Amino acid sequence: MAYQTLLVEKKGGIALVTFNRPDKLNTLNTRLFLDLRDLMAEFRYDLETRVIIFTGAGRAFSGGFDFRMEALKEHASQKELPNERVWQLFSHDLMTAIENLEQITIAAVNGPCMGGGLCIAMNCDFRIAADNAKLGVPEINLGIFLSWGATPRLVALLGPAKAKELIMTGDPVNAQEASRIGMVNKVVPLEQLLSAAQELASKLLTRGPLALRIAKKQVNAASVARMSDLYLFESELWERNQISPDMDEGIKAAMEKRPPRYVTEAGIPKFDITT
Repeated sequence: MAYQTLLVEKKGGIALVTFNRPDKLNTLNTRLFLDLRDLMAEFRYDLETRVIIFTGAGRAFSGGFDFRMEALKEHASQKELPNERVWQLFSHDLMTAIENLEQITIAAVNGPCMGGGLCIAMNCDFRIAADNAKLGVPEINLGIFLSWGATPRLVALLGPAKAKELIMTGDPVNAQEASRIGMVNKVVPLEQLLSAAQELASKLLTRGPLALRIAKKQVNAASVARMSDLYLFESELWERNQISPDMDEGIKAAMEKRPPRYVTEAGIPKFDITT
């Protein structure tokens, strides 16, 4: 199957999937979400591919959700489903599908890996980063909370204290720091990134396929607890975030390259208590 935003190469039991929006830093728009959804369905019935490598075209793995105005309008035009269903399709359903693939997955992080891009990388079984990579969750800078089921996954990887630091400050970490805190498995020079991912993939092909699949399911089940609870209420939290003025102000400020002027505190209008 041909995809508009993905390049897919399969050879010898290994598939290389490349996000192909290099001029937009491989940010996630509606078309890329839908292409990934269809690709995940294709892989479910692919008995020949045993390892999948995800990477990005150009200089980024993925800049995350596309918050440009035209992309936001594109998302808003998806009227065939209620907002909650759209959010589940573009978040939990897709991320869970990536996480639960029968194949072993490797994220070859070739540059910036932010927000939704980091969500995809975290749902892979292994992460290898180029030495120029930066990883982070900048949503808080737009007045948005980290969603798509990423919070428990980040906590499982890093522990609550470090996860809170990344989520609440929005500050990214470089590849070396990501390796130190356990966010990535390995750091290599950029020019060696794909060969390192291919080397790991080839090693995994020599291991027992059924044992690998069972091991993956066991570790996933042990590391991310109570995900079903988050699945139920996170879309409601997202809708609440959307109707507050903070999200609009955060995105508008980023587009206008100025500091945001938030007007709410915990969903309640701010009052000046000094007068």
